[in-house]
Amino acid sequence: MEEKELLEELRLSPVNFSYLETLSDDLGMQQHAIHGIPMLKSGYTTDDNARALVALLDFGELFKKEKVRSECVKYLSFLNFMQKSNGWFHNMLLFDRSFGDERGSADCFGRVLWASGRTANSWLVENHKTNAKKMFYKALPLVKELEDSRPIALSIIGIAEMLKAGENKPVLLESIELLAEKMCGFFAENSVEDWNWFEDILTYDNARLSQAMFAAFQATGRKDFLKVAEKSFWFLTKQTIKGEMFEPVGQDGWFPKDGEKALFDQQPIEAASMVQTATAGFFATSNDEYKKIALTCFNWFFGGNKLGAALYDKKTGACFDGLTPKNVNLNQGAESMVEFLIARFCIEKMKRQKI
Repeated sequence: MEEKELLEELRLSPVNFSYLETLSDDLGMQQHAIHGIPMLKSGYTTDDNARALVALLDFGELFKKEKVRSECVKYLSFLNFMQKSNGWFHNMLLFDRSFGDERGSADCFGRVLWASGRTANSWLVENHKTNAKKMFYKALPLVKELEDSRPIALSIIGIAEMLKAGENKPVLLESIELLAEKMCGFFAENSVEDWNWFEDILTYDNARLSQAMFAAFQATGRKDFLKVAEKSFWFLTKQTIKGEMFEPVGQDGWFPKDGEKALFDQQPIEAASMVQTATAGFFATSNDEYKKIALTCFNWFFGGNKLGAALYDKKTGACFDGLTPKNVNLNQGAESMVEFLIARFCIEKMKRQKI
Protein backbone atom coordinates (compact mmCIF):
# COMPACT_ATOMS: atom_id res chain seq x y z
CA MET A 1 0.00 0.00 0.00
CA GLU A 2 1.00 3.60 -0.50
CA GLU A 3 1.29 5.73 2.65
CA LYS A 4 -2.09 7.44 2.15
CA GLU A 5 -3.80 4.11 1.43
CA LEU A 6 -2.37 2.54 4.57
CA LEU A 7 -3.50 5.41 6.78
CA GLU A 8 -6.94 5.33 5.17
CA GLU A 9 -7.12 1.57 5.80
CA LEU A 10 -6.54 2.22 9.49
CA ARG A 11 -9.13 4.98 9.57
CA LEU A 12 -11.77 2.68 8.12
CA SER A 13 -10.85 -0.38 10.20
CA PRO A 14 -11.81 -0.09 13.86
CA VAL A 15 -9.62 -1.80 16.43
CA ASN A 16 -10.77 -5.41 16.67
CA PHE A 17 -10.35 -7.06 20.08
CA SER A 18 -12.19 -10.27 19.19
CA TYR A 19 -9.05 -12.38 19.14
CA LEU A 20 -7.64 -10.78 22.25
CA GLU A 21 -10.83 -11.87 23.98
CA THR A 22 -10.47 -15.36 22.49
CA LEU A 23 -7.00 -15.79 23.98
CA SER A 24 -7.93 -14.29 27.36
CA ASP A 25 -9.77 -15.98 30.21
CA ASP A 26 -10.46 -14.91 33.79
CA LEU A 27 -6.78 -15.27 34.69
CA GLY A 28 -4.93 -13.68 31.81
CA MET A 29 -3.80 -14.14 28.22
CA GLN A 30 -2.96 -17.60 26.96
CA GLN A 31 0.26 -18.08 25.05
CA HIS A 32 -0.33 -20.13 21.91
CA ALA A 33 -3.03 -21.04 19.43
CA ILE A 34 -3.26 -23.48 16.54
CA HIS A 35 -5.27 -22.13 13.62
CA GLY A 36 -6.92 -19.59 15.89
CA ILE A 37 -7.86 -22.05 18.66
CA PRO A 38 -6.13 -21.49 22.03
CA MET A 39 -3.72 -24.24 23.11
CA LEU A 40 -4.68 -24.68 26.73
CA LYS A 41 -1.72 -26.94 27.47
CA SER A 42 0.72 -24.15 26.56
CA GLY A 43 -0.55 -22.06 29.46
CA TYR A 44 0.31 -18.41 30.00
CA THR A 45 3.44 -16.28 29.99
CA THR A 46 4.40 -13.14 31.82
CA ASP A 47 5.87 -11.91 28.53
CA ASP A 48 2.50 -11.92 26.76
CA ASN A 49 0.50 -10.48 29.64
CA ALA A 50 3.01 -7.65 30.01
CA ARG A 51 2.74 -6.90 26.29
CA ALA A 52 -1.05 -7.04 26.45
CA LEU A 53 -1.10 -4.56 29.32
CA VAL A 54 1.06 -2.09 27.38
CA ALA A 55 -1.14 -2.46 24.31
CA LEU A 56 -4.40 -1.84 26.15
CA LEU A 57 -3.01 1.11 28.08
CA ASP A 58 -2.08 2.63 24.72
CA PHE A 59 -5.57 1.90 23.38
CA GLY A 60 -7.22 3.49 26.41
CA GLU A 61 -5.10 6.60 26.02
CA LEU A 62 -6.12 6.96 22.38
CA PHE A 63 -9.71 5.70 22.38
CA LYS A 64 -12.14 4.47 25.05
CA LYS A 65 -10.64 3.90 28.49
CA GLU A 66 -13.66 2.16 29.96
CA LYS A 67 -13.69 -0.45 27.21
CA VAL A 68 -10.40 -1.96 28.40
CA ARG A 69 -10.11 -0.95 32.05
CA SER A 70 -11.07 -4.36 33.47
CA GLU A 71 -8.71 -6.17 31.07
CA CYS A 72 -5.83 -3.90 32.13
CA VAL A 73 -6.52 -4.73 35.77
CA LYS A 74 -6.61 -8.45 34.95
CA TYR A 75 -3.24 -8.39 33.18
CA LEU A 76 -1.74 -6.30 35.98
CA SER A 77 -3.05 -8.80 38.52
CA PHE A 78 -1.41 -11.61 36.53
CA LEU A 79 1.96 -9.84 36.67
CA ASN A 80 1.58 -9.36 40.43
CA PHE A 81 0.97 -13.08 40.82
CA MET A 82 4.08 -13.95 38.81
CA GLN A 83 6.47 -11.84 40.89
CA LYS A 84 8.69 -13.83 43.23
CA SER A 85 9.53 -12.75 46.78
CA ASN A 86 13.01 -11.62 45.66
CA GLY A 87 11.56 -9.25 43.03
CA TRP A 88 12.21 -11.44 39.97
CA PHE A 89 9.41 -13.07 37.98
CA HIS A 90 8.23 -16.45 36.87
CA ASN A 91 7.46 -16.49 33.15
CA MET A 92 5.53 -19.73 32.64
CA LEU A 93 2.19 -20.51 34.27
CA LEU A 94 0.54 -23.80 33.34
CA PHE A 95 -3.18 -24.15 32.73
CA ASP A 96 -3.63 -25.76 36.16
CA ARG A 97 -2.19 -22.52 37.63
CA SER A 98 1.10 -24.07 38.73
CA PHE A 99 4.37 -22.41 37.81
CA GLY A 100 6.16 -23.90 34.81
CA ASP A 101 9.57 -22.56 35.79
CA GLU A 102 11.62 -21.66 38.81
CA ARG A 103 12.86 -18.39 37.39
CA GLY A 104 11.70 -16.58 34.29
CA SER A 105 13.97 -15.20 31.61
CA ALA A 106 15.71 -11.86 31.85
CA ASP A 107 13.63 -10.72 28.84
CA CYS A 108 10.51 -11.44 30.86
CA PHE A 109 11.91 -9.37 33.75
CA GLY A 110 12.53 -6.42 31.42
CA ARG A 111 9.06 -6.62 29.91
CA VAL A 112 7.44 -6.41 33.34
CA LEU A 113 9.48 -3.31 34.14
CA TRP A 114 8.16 -1.82 30.88
CA ALA A 115 4.57 -2.78 31.64
CA SER A 116 4.67 -1.59 35.24
CA GLY A 117 6.37 1.68 34.28
CA ARG A 118 3.80 2.21 31.54
CA THR A 119 1.00 1.51 34.04
CA ALA A 120 2.37 4.13 36.43
CA ASN A 121 2.45 6.58 33.51
CA SER A 122 -1.14 5.92 32.43
CA TRP A 123 -4.80 6.81 32.82
CA LEU A 124 -5.56 4.06 35.35
CA VAL A 125 -6.77 5.14 38.80
CA GLU A 126 -4.15 6.00 41.40
CA ASN A 127 -4.71 2.82 43.39
CA HIS A 128 -3.88 0.66 40.37
CA LYS A 129 -0.87 2.78 39.53
CA THR A 130 0.35 2.41 43.12
CA ASN A 131 0.11 -1.35 42.71
CA ALA A 132 2.30 -1.20 39.60
CA LYS A 133 4.83 1.05 41.33
CA LYS A 134 5.24 -1.39 44.22
CA MET A 135 5.90 -4.22 41.78
CA PHE A 136 8.35 -2.06 39.83
CA TYR A 137 10.37 -0.90 42.83
CA LYS A 138 10.55 -4.41 44.23
CA ALA A 139 12.21 -5.47 40.97
CA LEU A 140 14.31 -2.35 40.26
CA PRO A 141 17.40 -3.24 42.37
CA LEU A 142 17.87 -6.36 40.23
CA VAL A 143 18.60 -4.36 37.05
CA LYS A 144 22.22 -4.21 38.17
CA GLU A 145 22.43 -7.95 37.52
CA LEU A 146 21.36 -7.71 33.88
CA GLU A 147 24.08 -8.53 31.38
CA ASP A 148 22.28 -9.15 28.07
CA SER A 149 21.22 -6.45 25.64
CA ARG A 150 17.50 -7.18 25.28
CA PRO A 151 16.54 -7.32 28.96
CA ILE A 152 18.65 -4.21 29.52
CA ALA A 153 16.87 -2.45 26.64
CA LEU A 154 13.40 -3.45 27.86
CA SER A 155 14.30 -2.27 31.36
CA ILE A 156 15.49 1.12 30.09
CA ILE A 157 12.16 1.63 28.32
CA GLY A 158 10.28 0.73 31.49
CA ILE A 159 12.36 2.95 33.76
CA ALA A 160 11.91 5.84 31.32
CA GLU A 161 8.13 5.33 31.54
CA MET A 162 8.29 5.43 35.33
CA LEU A 163 10.32 8.61 35.12
CA LYS A 164 7.53 10.19 33.04
CA ALA A 165 5.17 9.36 35.88
CA GLY A 166 7.13 11.74 38.09
CA GLU A 167 8.73 9.07 40.23
CA ASN A 168 12.06 9.20 42.14
CA LYS A 169 13.93 11.14 39.49
CA PRO A 170 17.52 10.74 40.82
CA VAL A 171 17.19 6.98 41.40
CA LEU A 172 15.60 6.36 38.02
CA LEU A 173 18.05 8.53 36.11
CA GLU A 174 20.93 6.73 37.76
CA SER A 175 19.46 3.37 36.69
CA ILE A 176 18.88 4.52 33.11
CA GLU A 177 22.41 5.86 32.80
CA LEU A 178 23.88 2.68 34.26
CA LEU A 179 22.02 0.50 31.76
CA ALA A 180 22.43 2.80 28.76
CA GLU A 181 26.16 3.01 29.38
CA LYS A 182 26.26 -0.78 29.28
CA MET A 183 24.52 -0.63 25.92
CA CYS A 184 27.05 1.92 24.69
CA GLY A 185 29.78 -0.46 25.80
CA PHE A 186 28.23 -3.29 23.79
CA PHE A 187 28.00 -0.97 20.80
CA ALA A 188 31.63 0.17 21.05
CA GLU A 189 32.84 -3.41 21.45
CA ASN A 190 31.05 -4.77 18.37
CA SER A 191 30.87 -1.86 15.95
CA VAL A 192 33.15 -1.57 12.96
CA GLU A 193 32.85 0.55 9.84
CA ASP A 194 30.12 -1.53 8.17
CA TRP A 195 28.57 -3.10 11.29
CA ASN A 196 27.09 -0.52 13.67
CA TRP A 197 25.44 -2.85 16.13
CA PHE A 198 25.46 -3.93 19.78
CA GLU A 199 26.34 -7.56 19.05
CA ASP A 200 28.16 -9.58 16.43
CA ILE A 201 24.85 -10.99 15.20
CA LEU A 202 21.34 -9.72 14.46
CA THR A 203 18.80 -12.05 16.07
CA TYR A 204 15.31 -11.28 17.45
CA ASP A 205 13.46 -8.13 18.53
CA ASN A 206 16.38 -6.23 17.08
CA ALA A 207 15.00 -2.71 16.91
CA ARG A 208 14.22 -2.79 20.64
CA LEU A 209 17.88 -2.07 21.35
CA SER A 210 17.79 1.18 19.42
CA GLN A 211 14.39 2.06 20.93
CA ALA A 212 15.94 1.86 24.39
CA MET A 213 18.69 4.28 23.44
CA PHE A 214 16.15 6.79 22.14
CA ALA A 215 14.33 6.43 25.47
CA ALA A 216 17.59 6.93 27.36
CA PHE A 217 18.33 10.08 25.37
CA GLN A 218 14.91 11.56 26.02
CA ALA A 219 15.19 10.78 29.73
CA THR A 220 18.70 12.13 30.23
CA GLY A 221 19.37 14.49 27.33
CA ARG A 222 22.72 12.79 26.74
CA LYS A 223 23.77 13.18 23.12
CA ASP A 224 26.02 10.11 23.25
CA PHE A 225 22.92 7.98 23.82
CA LEU A 226 21.19 9.62 20.85
CA LYS A 227 24.24 9.03 18.65
CA VAL A 228 24.18 5.29 19.41
CA ALA A 229 20.40 5.16 18.92
CA GLU A 230 20.60 6.75 15.49
CA LYS A 231 23.66 4.91 14.22
CA SER A 232 22.26 1.53 15.26
CA PHE A 233 18.78 2.23 13.92
CA TRP A 234 19.95 3.36 10.51
CA PHE A 235 22.29 0.39 10.30
CA LEU A 236 19.36 -1.92 11.05
CA THR A 237 17.24 -0.07 8.51
CA LYS A 238 19.92 -0.58 5.85
CA GLN A 239 19.90 -4.32 6.52
CA THR A 240 16.13 -4.74 6.51
CA ILE A 241 14.53 -2.12 4.23
CA LYS A 242 14.86 -3.09 0.59
CA GLY A 243 13.27 -0.48 -1.64
CA GLU A 244 9.75 -0.01 -0.31
CA MET A 245 9.67 -3.36 1.52
CA PHE A 246 10.59 -4.48 5.01
CA GLU A 247 12.60 -7.72 5.02
CA PRO A 248 13.43 -8.54 8.65
CA VAL A 249 16.13 -10.93 9.78
CA GLY A 250 14.68 -14.45 9.77
CA GLN A 251 14.76 -16.87 12.66
CA ASP A 252 16.20 -19.65 10.51
CA GLY A 253 19.83 -18.67 10.94
CA TRP A 254 19.71 -15.00 11.98
CA PHE A 255 22.37 -12.65 10.53
CA PRO A 256 25.96 -13.09 11.80
CA LYS A 257 28.35 -10.20 11.25
CA ASP A 258 30.45 -12.19 8.78
CA GLY A 259 27.65 -14.36 7.42
CA GLU A 260 24.50 -14.27 5.32
CA LYS A 261 21.17 -12.84 6.44
CA ALA A 262 18.40 -15.42 6.89
CA LEU A 263 15.32 -14.29 4.96
CA PHE A 264 12.89 -16.61 6.77
CA ASP A 265 11.12 -17.29 9.08
CA GLN A 266 10.08 -13.67 9.43
CA GLN A 267 8.34 -12.76 12.69
CA PRO A 268 5.73 -10.07 13.50
CA ILE A 269 7.76 -8.85 16.48
CA GLU A 270 10.45 -7.58 14.09
CA ALA A 271 8.03 -5.40 12.12
CA ALA A 272 6.32 -4.21 15.30
CA SER A 273 9.52 -3.26 17.10
CA MET A 274 10.71 -1.36 14.03
CA VAL A 275 7.45 0.62 14.02
CA GLN A 276 7.82 1.39 17.71
CA THR A 277 11.46 2.40 17.35
CA ALA A 278 10.87 4.56 14.29
CA THR A 279 8.10 6.32 16.20
CA ALA A 280 10.47 6.86 19.13
CA GLY A 281 13.09 8.16 16.72
CA PHE A 282 10.69 10.68 15.28
CA PHE A 283 9.63 12.01 18.66
CA ALA A 284 13.28 12.27 19.69
CA THR A 285 14.50 14.04 16.55
CA SER A 286 11.50 15.34 14.50
CA ASN A 287 13.11 13.74 11.43
CA ASP A 288 10.37 12.80 8.94
CA GLU A 289 12.43 9.87 7.65
CA TYR A 290 11.45 7.94 10.76
CA LYS A 291 7.80 8.26 9.83
CA LYS A 292 8.45 6.73 6.42
CA ILE A 293 10.26 3.79 7.99
CA ALA A 294 7.44 3.23 10.48
CA LEU A 295 4.83 3.07 7.74
CA THR A 296 6.96 0.81 5.54
CA CYS A 297 7.46 -1.65 8.39
CA PHE A 298 3.81 -1.52 9.44
CA ASN A 299 2.78 -2.32 5.88
CA TRP A 300 4.58 -5.68 6.30
CA PHE A 301 1.45 -6.84 8.17
CA PHE A 302 -0.77 -5.94 5.21
CA GLY A 303 1.18 -7.59 2.42
CA GLY A 304 4.21 -5.34 2.07
CA ASN A 305 6.51 -8.36 2.39
CA LYS A 306 8.36 -10.85 0.17
CA LEU A 307 5.30 -13.08 -0.27
CA GLY A 308 2.81 -10.25 -0.72
CA ALA A 309 0.74 -11.95 1.99
CA ALA A 310 -1.35 -10.23 4.66
CA LEU A 311 -0.56 -11.39 8.19
CA TYR A 312 -3.22 -9.37 9.98
CA ASP A 313 -6.76 -10.76 9.79
CA LYS A 314 -9.23 -7.87 9.92
CA LYS A 315 -12.20 -10.18 10.48
CA THR A 316 -10.87 -11.78 13.65
CA GLY A 317 -8.31 -9.28 14.93
CA ALA A 318 -5.67 -12.03 14.91
CA CYS A 319 -2.18 -11.95 13.43
CA PHE A 320 -0.43 -14.92 11.87
CA ASP A 321 2.84 -15.99 13.43
CA GLY A 322 5.16 -15.28 10.53
CA LEU A 323 6.33 -15.91 6.99
CA THR A 324 7.99 -19.12 5.86
CA PRO A 325 9.69 -19.37 2.44
CA LYS A 326 6.46 -20.52 0.78
CA ASN A 327 3.53 -19.38 2.88
CA VAL A 328 2.16 -17.78 6.01
CA ASN A 329 2.53 -19.61 9.32
CA LEU A 330 -1.16 -20.16 10.12
CA ASN A 331 -0.70 -20.29 13.89
CA GLN A 332 -1.85 -17.15 15.68
CA GLY A 333 -0.19 -16.71 19.06
CA ALA A 334 -0.51 -13.97 21.64
CA GLU A 335 2.84 -12.35 20.85
CA SER A 336 2.00 -11.77 17.20
CA MET A 337 -1.41 -10.26 17.89
CA VAL A 338 -0.34 -8.01 20.74
CA GLU A 339 2.79 -6.76 18.99
CA PHE A 340 0.62 -5.83 16.02
CA LEU A 341 -1.69 -3.84 18.32
CA ILE A 342 1.19 -1.94 19.93
CA ALA A 343 2.52 -1.08 16.47
CA ARG A 344 -0.92 0.03 15.31
CA PHE A 345 -1.27 2.38 18.26
CA CYS A 346 2.15 3.87 17.45
CA ILE A 347 0.89 4.70 13.97
CA GLU A 348 -2.25 6.19 15.54
CA LYS A 349 -0.12 8.44 17.75
CA MET A 350 1.74 9.65 14.68
CA LYS A 351 -1.51 10.34 12.86
CA ARG A 352 -2.81 12.41 15.74
CA GLN A 353 0.40 14.40 15.86
CA LYS A 354 -0.12 15.16 12.16
CA ILE A 355 3.31 13.86 11.40
